[in-house]
Amino acid sequence: MPRGDLLDRVTVAPLTSPLEEGALVQAAIFRVAAGGGLLRHPATYPQVFAVLDGYGVVSGADGVEEQVGAGEAVFWNEGEEHEMRSPHGLTALIIEGQHLDRFRKRPQAGS
Repeated sequence: MPRGDLLDRVTVAPLTSPLEEGALVQAAIFRVAAGGGLLRHPATYPQVFAVLDGYGVVSGADGVEEQVGAGEAVFWNEGEEHEMRSPHGLTALIIEGQHLDRFRKRPQAGS
């Protein structure tokens, strides 16, 4: 999860043990107050940022800003510079882990 100095008006509620304690993935709910966000930083691990409520503006390595809202998600690769801000606030689920892969195929039933 991002260090405290990267968080601006963000409350974090962890859902799992941290990766540093041996978890395969870590997840947390981020509640971003109006005008808050995550300052630009590289992703420590592959990361999914899924907006549950509200909307915000995200950018990845290219710095191009795109709006993302409830029901949408963004994937950042390990080491990818990224940032997020929200003018009116949002709630997001963030999942990250070394083996997280947005293109991994789902296992077939009975396999």
